[in-house]
Amino acid sequence: MSKLTKTVIVLGFLGIMLSSCSSAVNNTPANKAQNQPTEEPLTADLVASDILLIEDDGISVTGVLQKDTEIIVPITVHIDDKSKTYQWQNVANPEYYPMLIVDYLNNDQQDEIYLFLTKGYGTGVIDTQIHILRRDFSEITAPNPFVDLKDKLHSTVEEIDSEQHYTLRLQDKTYSYTFKLDEAAMWFEEVVVGKTTTYRIENGQLIVSLSLQVAPTITIGTLDMSYSLQEKQFKLAQIKLV
Repeated sequence: MSKLTKTVIVLGFLGIMLSSCSSAVNNTPANKAQNQPTEEPLTADLVASDILLIEDDGISVTGVLQKDTEIIVPITVHIDDKSKTYQWQNVANPEYYPMLIVDYLNNDQQDEIYLFLTKGYGTGVIDTQIHILRRDFSEITAPNPFVDLKDKLHSTVEEIDSEQHYTLRLQDKTYSYTFKLDEAAMWFEEVVVGKTTTYRIENGQLIVSLSLQVAPTITIGTLDMSYSLQEKQFKLAQIKLV
């Protein structure tokens, strides 16, 4: 065997030995731990927490505060010793926590649970949602005032001599409003209904109040729509411009 051949064999053997030693070192438990991806623990600011929102007459409402979005979702209704969770949501601002009213508007003497949630708010805007339950958690469909107004409310606007002239027709009555053009930075192309929506119970009826706006900062009035509950269905009883 030539000296050159012996040299090649020796070098190859040394290379195998070095490679084996390197693999052994890299596969030690300590090095394995260093090479494995690590999971960052969730910070306290992102962990959801359950909070009490309101309680009354043996009924309480709790929700899970999602701290990353400042939204409370889901929401759980507790009635006596039972509860049910819904994918409803409410803003996290305590000033806009849910409202709860327990009353019966029907003649069956059975309580209805009226839960009013705030999904959003801002300048000239409050987005309120209503849910109506029985004590057995069965739901009553809430009225839809926008559907009921479809053929009863119309409006137009004209710009004349640097003025905005709005005409509002509600059923068989007509109302006119005039504003200087510089009173608002932006004007709506019609009277906008319901950017602020609130609910209340009054004289045995459910009242839905809808704002009437001609600009984000100008409200010309409120529509109070009164509903009576008949056989588990809400019927429109009256529309009043306030």
